[in-house]
Amino acid sequence: MLINVNLFDIVLQSTESKCFQQVLELLSQSVSTKKVGDIKTLRSQSISFELLKNPYRTFSRGNSSDGTNDLIVYCLPTSVSEYITFGSEANDVRSAILSSSAVVAIYDVKTDAFIGASCEDIIAALGDDLDKKGDLASASIKALSSLDALAASQFSGTSKRKDIVIVVGSGGREHALACTLAQSPLVGQVICCPGNGGTAVEGGKIVNAEGVNGKQDNATVIALTRRLNANMVVVGPEQPLVDGIVDAMAIECPGVRVFGPSQAGAQLEASKAFTKDFLQEHNIPTAKYRNFTNAEDAIAYVESLDENDRQVVKASGLAAGKGVLIPTNKAETIEAVKEIMSDKAFGNAGDTCVIESFMTGPEASCFALCDGKTAVLMPAAQDHKRALDNDQGLNTGGMGAYAPAPVITPVLQKEIEDMCIKTVEKMAERGTPYVGLLYAGMM
Repeated sequence: MLINVNLFDIVLQSTESKCFQQVLELLSQSVSTKKVGDIKTLRSQSISFELLKNPYRTFSRGNSSDGTNDLIVYCLPTSVSEYITFGSEANDVRSAILSSSAVVAIYDVKTDAFIGASCEDIIAALGDDLDKKGDLASASIKALSSLDALAASQFSGTSKRKDIVIVVGSGGREHALACTLAQSPLVGQVICCPGNGGTAVEGGKIVNAEGVNGKQDNATVIALTRRLNANMVVVGPEQPLVDGIVDAMAIECPGVRVFGPSQAGAQLEASKAFTKDFLQEHNIPTAKYRNFTNAEDAIAYVESLDENDRQVVKASGLAAGKGVLIPTNKAETIEAVKEIMSDKAFGNAGDTCVIESFMTGPEASCFALCDGKTAVLMPAAQDHKRALDNDQGLNTGGMGAYAPAPVITPVLQKEIEDMCIKTVEKMAERGTPYVGLLYAGMM
């Protein structure tokens, strides 16, 4: 028995949200009436968690072999881009309808309702009501056909909107962003500024910007935006955001959309000291810490600690993911403070130093999409931070990343999303709304 639920966590971001109530009720009823045996979900880490809550309390009964029916619940994509990107899902749904291999129900996020049916109708179809099953199939085909027609109109050029998008940055992250943006039929060209060797030969809609000489500073991006009459700028690296590229674009190119936080919002990335203070002020979980701007004070603090009270020493500013030292004893901790604050191993990033209690355990990198008011958490990723076998080397910016991270259960996913939502809400309250991608490092 397979229930494919193509859901997005955005609709489950608030306990007050009634979105997907119909889906939750259908799944609960389907199991309780023994119409289905096993529930599996696609592209959602929240739906299983929601089903464990009252009034649903729905548990999978394992693989079914007792003659129960197959049911596919397909969440109607909210955009043509989503429909195209995950086109294989729609193809599977269409195949199931035409072969009559399953009862198919199409759910519309915008109305929180099934198309052309109620929960009772779907339960009846699972009970071999052929009329109800036929009605569901007809409504489903019509819904998919409408999306096909809309996608076809955009691909055929009837849509006049063919955006020029600039991707700021030169790393693998920006290469991935460029490839994904290029999939949209609304995008005519993706210009990478400055881009890299991979984006230079990617082809299709993707090219590297000409005449930028490897630069990605504010003036270069603004000049490129004006020269190309670009419609949107997507900022990959942290440094341009910290340098205020979003604020500068709002003044110099007010009609251009920019993805990323303002300079004030980017403080969460620019300053570990700011972020630690912010988290502590708003009771968002974070390790015990102290901030220092004077090396002597930092060393005195380390000397006051118990010999077994292990610490991590961090340069507060941006250091390309490498400004974290992990000493193993008090003497090494003092040397780490000197390396960051006195020797300036990470430049001005070490003007302020964060000394934080050492924590051990699995790490997870969590990213949330933010609109300045709330946040939606994406599936967590994991990577390998320290170089060399057995984690004996220096801390790196992260190697060998993969997602989703099995260590983040649905329960943890919800807890982390709540932290991200609170962070965005509190940033808005202080007059510095956070828009863009929020990074949360969890352990």
